[in-house]
This record gives sequence, structure tokens and C-alpha cells, in this order.
Amino acid sequence: MFILSKYFLWFIAYSFLGWVYESAICSISERSLVNRGFLNGPLCPVYGFGALASIFILDMRTDNLIILFFAGMLITCTVEYITAVLLEKLFDAKWWDYSNYRFNIQGRVCLIGAVVFGVLAVLLIKYIHPFVGGLIGQLPSWWQIVLSIVIFIFLMLDLYITVRHLLVLNSRLKKMQLAINQFLKQYAQQAGELKESLMSKFEESEFYNERIKALISLSRFQSIRIIKAFPSLRSINYDDAWQKLKSILLGSDSRN
Repeated sequence: MFILSKYFLWFIAYSFLGWVYESAICSISERSLVNRGFLNGPLCPVYGFGALASIFILDMRTDNLIILFFAGMLITCTVEYITAVLLEKLFDAKWWDYSNYRFNIQGRVCLIGAVVFGVLAVLLIKYIHPFVGGLIGQLPSWWQIVLSIVIFIFLMLDLYITVRHLLVLNSRLKKMQLAINQFLKQYAQQAGELKESLMSKFEESEFYNERIKALISLSRFQSIRIIKAFPSLRSINYDDAWQKLKSILLGSDSRN
């Protein structure tokens, strides 16, 4: 139990540091505060899993910086790739896309990201983990267990809220996509060239009814958080509905 608690606290610590890094980069890019993460709380679990994998495989194995760099790059990119595939399969959405970057693999990982992760892996093994692991190791064992239990409960609650919202969101997008398809069907011959223009008129059509408006207003805060956290997110099956939902919610959010 004590060993599991220690590993779990490592995971939480590096998930938090990953969230700080991602949120800082996105906030600077967007020039506004962005909660960058799959969850509502300040955690990016992909960084936690990547850090743990790097520690378990590389820590105390070698001091060679070149080996640490390339091995860390391979490990973390593998974690990112697997995470991207799982999220796409579970939620029918592409959460990030590096297709516009040179030397990418199916838009899920790219060379520049791999280089950054390689550098972070070296810093993690040489400097960050000795410090963070030492701090956590100084906590009494019972404190580590209690802290792990409390954090785990909040993490599971956050995960439940997030997953439930995404499943409901997918159901809403399906219904919106049906309405959009019916709307575009009236202009099938022109839709190829004028789709973007037509989509801007969707709100003026009879298909933009009270049922669709109600679907859009559900869990509005959560939807806006996801949109801002993952601006390049695309729905695999209902992307027209997702892009329309984004434009409506961001438009209403900017007016508030």
C-alpha cells in the first residue's frame, strides 16, 4: 500500500507539472488563461504516465545524456501516441493534431514534440525526480497513504464528470449533425462549394429549433472549457456539429 501511494503521488506530481507546462504554453499562445487538460482539475495525466514510464525504465540505469534523451523521447512519444489512439477510440474525437508539422506520425506525435519530450526526460531523470521524489519521500508513510486516498477520490470524481460530459456531448453532436445534414440536404448540389456559407445560415433555418438550442445550452461551461483547452479538437463522426457548436458557444462567450 505504501509503495503504491508513493508511485501514485509521483504520478499526481508530474501530471500537475505537465498541466502547468501545457497551460503556460497555451496561455501565452492564446494571450489568455487556458486550463489545458482533459480533466477539469490541474492535471495532465499523459505527463504523469510518461514520467512514470521514464522513471521505471531509465532511472538509475544510465548517466549517458544521449541515451537518456533518445530513450526518453521514444518512451514519452509512445505514451502520447497510445493516449491519442485511446482517446480517439473512446470519444470519437481527435484531441490534438500535428498533421501540419513536419515529420509527424498520423498527426498524433511529431518530431518537434519528441525533441521537447526528450529534453524533459533528461531533466526529469537528472534533476526533477531526485527533488520531487525526495520531497514526497520525506512525508510520513501514513501521510502519503491518506493524501493518496483523498486525491484519488477527487480524481475519480473529476474523471466521472469529464467522461459523462463527453459522452453526453457526443450524443448531442449526433443529434445536431442530423439536423445539419437535413439542412444541407436541401442544397445538396451547391453544398460542396457553398458549405461554409450555408453553415453560417444554419441558425436562421427551421432546423435550428428549440430542441437543438436546448442541446447547445446543456453543460455550456464544460463544453467551453474543452473547446479552449483543445482548440484543434475534431469530432471524427460529427465534426460539422462540433464546429457549429464551437462557433455558437465561443460567440456567446465573447459577448458575455
